[in-house]
Amino acid sequence: MSVGYLADSFDLINVRDLDLIAQARARCTRLVAGVFTDDYAEWLFGRRPVVPLSERIAVLRHVRGIDEVVTHQDGSDLGAPDGILFAADDAPRDLADHTVWLTPGRRSESVVLRNALAAEDQEAVA
Repeated sequence: MSVGYLADSFDLINVRDLDLIAQARARCTRLVAGVFTDDYAEWLFGRRPVVPLSERIAVLRHVRGIDEVVTHQDGSDLGAPDGILFAADDAPRDLADHTVWLTPGRRSESVVLRNALAAEDQEAVA
């Protein structure tokens, strides 16, 4: 049995996240989702997640293909050191050297979602 660990913020879960989950799950028999804490996500991306950590965890517990959901504190908190570490290839590169970088096949088509995230990004810079 191979264990995979997918680290991401999973903020405003959308088709990008579902693509990453499907790709990771296809490469392992058990998948653990490591959800970035609000502080770690802010450190990585320059802004706090829109959806609180507790809600992101609650949503992921209902996503097909995920066997377990844990809190991911920082780049040293890898969750599955004997397994396969997965991350999105558009994520900051502070994770372990042996990370398998996944490319999401889709991005959200929602103009409202993209505009909301762009506004959040601009606020974080200001």
